[in-house]
Amino acid sequence: APLVATNTLVRLFQVSLTDADAELYKCPALTRVTIIALYKVNIDAGARTFRIHHVASGGSSGIGNALYYDEPLAAKRVHPRIDSGIILEPGQSIRGVGSVTNTITLTAFGILTEEQA
Repeated sequence: APLVATNTLVRLFQVSLTDADAELYKCPALTRVTIIALYKVNIDAGARTFRIHHVASGGSSGIGNALYYDEPLAAKRVHPRIDSGIILEPGQSIRGVGSVTNTITLTAFGILTEEQA
């Protein structure tokens, strides 16, 4: 029988960045994820910076896979660019780090496309 794909709109993650690089979301096996909205919010009274990386399976964060690198975000503001169309294949991940722990919140919504027999 041919494979059938189901598409489900979900909130993929909502996290506060720390000052250490961390995995925020990893695409599951037999699934493709299309991020349709990625919001970045500075909840702090001071300006902060952040990094977000689209990392290959088994890879690590680096300049070559940065979506944002030391991107400034003013105090108490939402970043003006709402990203969409970021595609993750199985095993790929989104990683991030903030200049100060618990000052930048990221929320991602996306479509999970899961293969089913």
